[in-house]
Amino acid sequence: MWHSGSDLMEGLSIRQKFLIRMLLESNGHKIEISLLARQMEISERTVFREISSINGILEKSGIRLSVKNSAVTIEGAENAYADLISAVGNIQKRLLLTPKQRVIFIAAQLLLADEPYKSAYFSCQLHITEGTVSIYMNSIEEWLAGKSLTLSRGRRSGICINGSEWNKRNVFVSLIYNYKPVEELLTYLYGTKKDPVLDFFFQSLFGSLAISISKGVVNLLPDKKIDDIPYMIMLFYTLISVKKSMAGHPMSLPEKFTEKAISLCNPVFIEKLKQFFGGCGVPVIKSEIAYIILHLPSKYISVNGEGQSDIDAMASGLAKEVLRSVKKSLGMDMSENHCLASGIAHYFSLAIYRMEMGIQVKNPALQQIKAHYSQLFPAVEKACRLAFSSYNLWLSEDEIGFVTMEIGAGFEEKAGSISILIICPNGLFASQILLSKVRSILHENDEVSIASLRDWYASKKKYDLVLSTVNIEPGAGKEQQNIMVVPPFLSEDNMIKIRSRINKIRKQNSSKTFRAQAKENESGHKSKIISDMLEILSVRTIPEGPFEDIVDRISQNLGRRQIVSDWREVSRLLIKREKIGSVVIPNSRVALLHVRSDLIERPFVGIYRLNGKIMMESAGFAEEPVDTFLVMLARRTENSEVIEKMGCISAALIEKEGFASALRTENVSRIRKSFAEILY
Repeated sequence: MWHSGSDLMEGLSIRQKFLIRMLLESNGHKIEISLLARQMEISERTVFREISSINGILEKSGIRLSVKNSAVTIEGAENAYADLISAVGNIQKRLLLTPKQRVIFIAAQLLLADEPYKSAYFSCQLHITEGTVSIYMNSIEEWLAGKSLTLSRGRRSGICINGSEWNKRNVFVSLIYNYKPVEELLTYLYGTKKDPVLDFFFQSLFGSLAISISKGVVNLLPDKKIDDIPYMIMLFYTLISVKKSMAGHPMSLPEKFTEKAISLCNPVFIEKLKQFFGGCGVPVIKSEIAYIILHLPSKYISVNGEGQSDIDAMASGLAKEVLRSVKKSLGMDMSENHCLASGIAHYFSLAIYRMEMGIQVKNPALQQIKAHYSQLFPAVEKACRLAFSSYNLWLSEDEIGFVTMEIGAGFEEKAGSISILIICPNGLFASQILLSKVRSILHENDEVSIASLRDWYASKKKYDLVLSTVNIEPGAGKEQQNIMVVPPFLSEDNMIKIRSRINKIRKQNSSKTFRAQAKENESGHKSKIISDMLEILSVRTIPEGPFEDIVDRISQNLGRRQIVSDWREVSRLLIKREKIGSVVIPNSRVALLHVRSDLIERPFVGIYRLNGKIMMESAGFAEEPVDTFLVMLARRTENSEVIEKMGCISAALIEKEGFASALRTENVSRIRKSFAEILY
């Protein structure tokens, strides 16, 4: 036996103590090597090295770590466990964090902070040098790029993250998913597994009281059976809301937005929530109540209301465009699957609502979806990018993953269906008996037909399986088809063989890869439409003023140029589109005005510059200056090629470096050249 637990403490490293502690807390003191490596964020080879080192230190203790069948266990006398537990029981949780987790923890504190931090605070808190803190800040600054947030670092002023509170909260939640895998977050939140690293994170940031209150809020929902991901998302956003309310720093939201959010929820739940907060000593703040409501699971929110029919119509059009684009990329024709188109349109309607409200969705299976649908996901991503960008809407990868699953499932269902022909010259009665038996083992969407031998010989149609009660003569030209000769009255053995053959065919059909389809040649008509768009492209300057007045001036100009037949109605449509969600391209000073209507005479792209600037609402309720408007108009019946090209222009505002800036500053010939590079 060793002399004492303290002697052992000196011999074991922090990582080794953590490894032993995980084993002691596991069921049966046994964990797979791969799980240890994943949780400790080290390689499996490093795990083996640590086990070897630990066994060297524990050599005379009566306990050793044993590896069998890719799993490690603790073996030894029971009375030696007490010393081992004593040796590893007092590890400071902050020392268990990996470098990546330290960066995330620091960023999380900055996102929740109401005042700047000093670098020395993080140095002391995590027991690291200020030089290391500086390196971590560089990583955080780089990570914040593109999230409409910036990191401010000053010796006297301290360190803080600048940006809207709404964006900070969204970014904070996305950060949590990088701290630990989703399944480990869930087991910790449900209390089914201890995790010192997660415990340090949540207790340090929120404390036991806020965590308990937030879980109590979730329990107020009438249906206690909530799916894991919606439960976790609601809990995270509720935690932030409760913490901010208790600290006296609630979020400020526009009154109209707050009222709309509250109207989406059952008043009974709202009243319960207010009473619960009152009983817990949490201030009842209207904007924070609205914030919690917006992050309830979708089944508790009713999105019907003013303007919803317009959103539904937009979503239906987007669904058709996405399916058409996927067909063009992969040859997957789903045009006859009306249920799929309707389902995707409904999903897009909810997605537009989430984008309007600034609500993020987490797809825990995203990487698996990308791997399983390795060809389909990029095609759907491209289709969504082009379709949504025309409306200045940007569907996240998580949302695209769900859409890919829905399209993939629809295609696999179609590919998995089979066609069977029954040939039975023994008469109609015998044919119907055979048909009834075969139908009993088929799927609802499978096709089964009956034909005579002569009709089959004359037919050019190819079936996945032909069941014939007579032998097929060679030389009939049907040798390549899958033919199975069966008796008119099927026995159980016959049914087993038929079922086996059908399952084999179904598997072959479902495993077919998506067929790559050559890009369609552009017709001369389509090319002329696009060249005409470039020819009439112009840059015009108009006075600054209220947004509605600016749209009126632009619409009047379009009417005079005979681009639109009713400028007042087009102006109304453009203003209505802006109310659905922000039209501002973040950090660009450019706004996108886009609408499709039968009042538009021909597709149009144009630039309107202000002789000043106006402030407009951008993402996360922030306001940004705008001095340039890119206007894109198309007819409802516009051909898909033109719509796709307009999507490319919209996407270029975000993806093509310098494009948005060129719209603001370059002359028309240079801008026309930039457009040509995008369109051709």
